[in-house]
Amino acid sequence: MVRTLVSMTRHHPGDFRANLRSPEPRAAVETFLDVFSRSSLTWDDLAFVRDRTTLPIILKGIQRPEDAERAVASGADGIVVSNHGGRQIDGAIGALDTLPGIVRQVDGRVPVLFDSGIRTGSDILIALALGATAVLIGRPWVYGLALAGTAGAETVLRNLLAELDIALGLSGHASLAELGSGSVARDQTLHGF
Repeated sequence: MVRTLVSMTRHHPGDFRANLRSPEPRAAVETFLDVFSRSSLTWDDLAFVRDRTTLPIILKGIQRPEDAERAVASGADGIVVSNHGGRQIDGAIGALDTLPGIVRQVDGRVPVLFDSGIRTGSDILIALALGATAVLIGRPWVYGLALAGTAGAETVLRNLLAELDIALGLSGHASLAELGSGSVARDQTLHGF
């Protein structure tokens, strides 16, 4: 909390020292923590929930292979690789950069979903090629919903599927089953790339 308070104080308009004495940056941090964070949660809480339900537990916000391993060991039925759109931790490692290591760590024991920056069919192709079981579509369908209701959301999803189909064809693949990390990674042996 102290690091967050100092960061927000630095970025708050006005003099840093005056901001440290001001209640506004602290109130902003406290509001953020009340709304978006429950720092008292631990891995034991996941095991507690697992012991009390047969419903699937999907844990969102995994950014490290070690945490993916711990999630599986604690009873998660799936994980979502996500940095929450970078809103919670500005400057955190990109979720796409962490995806391959997490997929390797989980090794097929649970589904690995991907949720960060999916805006086009090519984004879907890349995430699936890097090992995601599926992707979550956050903002695009909401934009369609806002513009044209249910029909707008359906149109966005149809367009994403069409873009994915085009991206598959343009990348030389006939189906999703053909995708692999080599589909999107540069060949390090060619011309120094």
